[in-house]
Amino acid sequence: MTDEDNNNSNNIRDWLKLNLLDFANSNEVGSLLIELKFLKDTLPEQFRSGLNDEYQALAEWIKTLEVDSSLTKLNELQIYENGIDYKVFLESIRERHLYLKELYLITFLVHRANSYKINTIRAVYFFLCLRMVELTDYDSRIETTLDECRFLTNKTREFLVQFLPDITELKSLKDIEEYLIEAQQNDNYTRWFDERPLTFDLEIQKYKNRLLSKEISLSSGEAQFEVNERIARYLYEYILPIENYFKNESGITRVTTETYKIISILQDKDDITGNTVSDLTYISENASEEGGFEDQERQDDEEQSFEQVSFEQPTNYYLDIIRAEQQVNCRHQRTLSQVTDVHVAHTDEIQILVKYLISSLMSLNLRKINDDDNDDNDDQDNLNIECDLDHQASLYLLIILMTGRPELLVSDNLKKSDLYYQYPLKFAPTRSKVQESWDSKLCADNSLILSLFYPIAVGNIYSHLLHNISTKALEEIKQKASKNLKAINKKSKTRLTFNKVKNYLEHYLIQSGRDQALVNVLISKPIHHSSALPYFNVSQLDLFLCLYDFNEHLYGIAFNTVSDESECNEEYQFFELPDERVTGYWDKQIGSVLAVQEDQLETIVSDLITQINSALLDKNTLNPRSIVDLHNTFTDYLYILLSVSSGYRPVREPFGRLAHIDVRTKKYFISDKENRQHTRGRSIYLPDIANQQIMQYIQYLKTNVFILNNLDNSLGDIYSNILTGNIGLITYLKLDENTNTITEVSLTKTFIHGRLSKILELPSNWHRHFIRSYKSPEVGIFSAKSNSSLSDGFGHDVIGAWMGHADELGFDYYDKHSGLRRSELRRFSDELDKILMYNGFRVIILENI
Repeated sequence: MTDEDNNNSNNIRDWLKLNLLDFANSNEVGSLLIELKFLKDTLPEQFRSGLNDEYQALAEWIKTLEVDSSLTKLNELQIYENGIDYKVFLESIRERHLYLKELYLITFLVHRANSYKINTIRAVYFFLCLRMVELTDYDSRIETTLDECRFLTNKTREFLVQFLPDITELKSLKDIEEYLIEAQQNDNYTRWFDERPLTFDLEIQKYKNRLLSKEISLSSGEAQFEVNERIARYLYEYILPIENYFKNESGITRVTTETYKIISILQDKDDITGNTVSDLTYISENASEEGGFEDQERQDDEEQSFEQVSFEQPTNYYLDIIRAEQQVNCRHQRTLSQVTDVHVAHTDEIQILVKYLISSLMSLNLRKINDDDNDDNDDQDNLNIECDLDHQASLYLLIILMTGRPELLVSDNLKKSDLYYQYPLKFAPTRSKVQESWDSKLCADNSLILSLFYPIAVGNIYSHLLHNISTKALEEIKQKASKNLKAINKKSKTRLTFNKVKNYLEHYLIQSGRDQALVNVLISKPIHHSSALPYFNVSQLDLFLCLYDFNEHLYGIAFNTVSDESECNEEYQFFELPDERVTGYWDKQIGSVLAVQEDQLETIVSDLITQINSALLDKNTLNPRSIVDLHNTFTDYLYILLSVSSGYRPVREPFGRLAHIDVRTKKYFISDKENRQHTRGRSIYLPDIANQQIMQYIQYLKTNVFILNNLDNSLGDIYSNILTGNIGLITYLKLDENTNTITEVSLTKTFIHGRLSKILELPSNWHRHFIRSYKSPEVGIFSAKSNSSLSDGFGHDVIGAWMGHADELGFDYYDKHSGLRRSELRRFSDELDKILMYNGFRVIILENI
């Protein structure tokens, strides 16, 4: 046996010891060993050669392990044939271990199915987990895989069994992988219905929360897509272990140190002076799982915000300083997107421009162009389209106006569909990929590609006039477009420039109240452009509505009509986007995967509340262990509740002290930017659920301080210090079993992340992603002009103030110069209260049970 084989066997032995022997007593271990023998014997013969090392390592470990068990031969035979009585077994082991989540291997072993098909799947995937143990650093994937196999044995995933293969009929792991990949692509909804048409509706209703979103009814047209998507996602959990087997590499464990650096970004070139203004941006790097900031998150505020001005024609040094200050101030004003700003195109100017561009393009033979594209004729060079440089320049300006993207003109990614042209959108902040250590079931699914949609008439003309043109020809078109703008300005007394045309999309959408983060994604601003972008997740519907509204706006101002009256107007084809139902499914999303799935979050919150209620019933003032367990479990709940309620960053003393909360007004002072010593912090308003829970906690502390002090219990002093604000609101306890002394736990980010990750296996700042990306249901709520089910959305400045962000120039959203009103922050706290209730949070009564 080679050294590598020895190391692999040692890894398996260590893993089995850690997850079996360290948790179970001798009788329990005896039962578990019988189940391991059963799995070993159940592994089909054709897979044993590929998993031989694991098979031999397990057999050797079972053979050499000496267990003093009281099981009789008859008991052993019964367990081998029928499995372990999991209810009795888990009830016994729960007395010693509060969190069964840590015992994922044990819970997997005790849940045997009555189906040979399922038990064969369990056996194969157990040995695949042993292979991942050998490869190292797949802890999260191993746990998820065993949990998924366990779910097959109960109502959690029993519906999935029909879509999984009968492994005994397949010859290799590659065959299993190919079967599952094909099953992912099948119309499993229709297959299910065809096999069991009489019971189909009842079965879907039975598993509805696992197969359909709450807002989708079974009778809707979206149900089929949703069910197929969910089943494909569940099947993917069975593909990943096989992929890891063939990849044969160690899992990734990142050990990083959070650092910061200053970068220079080319930001703006003035149309009049030709001077260039660059931001000097202070951003974070190597964000850790337990850290408070994200990779590429801007850290600057107004005391650390700098611009660099490069002059086209320098003059005197001191005069240039004054000119630089003037230019920076003008740029500050421009970020407000005011209609009175002379550096922003006015509606009247855009009206004149659009009329000119459409008039120019209408002189083309549009019917011939459209008919040719409908015939899918690839030989476009043989199609005689009478056009000149003026037509090309007009199309160039129209595309720049409608997209705000000069790069689209030289891209090969603009593709034609039946009713529109679409351009794939890329938006990949650091948290856009699920890491092995995260609970993938909680994460948003951003595996699909989102698109920007453009009118088919514009795309058809583009494919004939501008597609695949040379760099030299494009430069000539740019020069002609510039001359045309000057001619328009001279004739109509306008002041249009190329930058004004390009930036009008952004200006209009922000003026319309759209979320600035959404607009930044739409026009592909870099992640570090805004503090919000590293936390952001955007839906297909949000993007579509932005483009749809903008096109309707352009058509409306140019031709003084609306789309409902425009079907007979030939000009409308340049602005028409397809019906919403044919542009893609609206729940598709990209960006941060930490915009967690609410149905999964609700389950976690519900389980935690159940644990607290159980601990309250078991509480005994004379039993220190019961008090410590209750306090720590409740503190877990309070931590998660306040996280979602306040957006507090994970810091060493999370959520401050009780003195920072005024329960009468719900006002909460937050100071969580540890790397900014001069920053005074911010104030928000707590949602009603969180405020009432704090009041309950205060009453609980007061009642128990009196009782514990009379019993001369050291916990009385700790509770007294929490009440008086001498120690943090979040305080964990530990018990010295030998002396029955209760003391505080020294809080660190690592400790907090380690404890909370047992409940929510996500980075510690997941809640900031969750709220910043919150949708109702597919439209973000941080657009003041919201198309969601809300009566009114919230401006991006509200969520910016709540998260403690600064704008792209480093100014706080809520400072002495801000126009943001406190009433908006209060209204947002009311909305957060609804979000909390929807996700299962409740006020837990800690006294008078």
